[in-house]
Amino acid sequence: MNTLGAHEVLELHEVLNDAIHGLNTMRLYRPYAQDQQLQAMMDRQINAMVMEYNHMVQTAHQQGGSQAVPARRGQMQMQMPQSFQPTYGLRNPQTQMPAGSVEEIDDVDVTICLVNCHKQTAGLKMKATLEMANPALRQMMQTAANSSADMAYESFQYANHKGYYQVPTLKDTTANTFMHAYGTAQQAPMHQHGTHMM
Repeated sequence: MNTLGAHEVLELHEVLNDAIHGLNTMRLYRPYAQDQQLQAMMDRQINAMVMEYNHMVQTAHQQGGSQAVPARRGQMQMQMPQSFQPTYGLRNPQTQMPAGSVEEIDDVDVTICLVNCHKQTAGLKMKATLEMANPALRQMMQTAANSSADMAYESFQYANHKGYYQVPTLKDTTANTFMHAYGTAQQAPMHQHGTHMM
């Protein structure tokens, strides 16, 4: 049986703990989703998250590379149109504030929670990926990070299409100034083995 490094154990703990709370949060919000498309998206995402969580637990129990269950990329088919073009700009955004009661929670709240949960989880999993010494654990975690990023983007697409998640823009001159403030780097000359740069 392979042993795990301290960082691997601690990062797995953080990711699994986050997965539990993510699933619990989605299940708490699920009854407040009214739109059928949102409900279907949540159900798909919850199922994918449960499968991923169980896979991680099994892998953690088996402790290691040679006995680890291989990562299963693409278990969940995202409903992301390939031709999606985000809508840019603010279109009379409403004032944002916390709900005064649970009765006020609506599809907007549910959707934004999905986007934010998946974004946070993708970042956590990618950070964990960088701490994994075991190649099988690293691949499993990287696949999980990509899956969370895909779910975040699927949720964003839905939110953007509905007008819940607007993408502010800058004036063209400001955006161009920022983008043109960077230049390409000069390629360093290749040195032969045995020579040192002074």
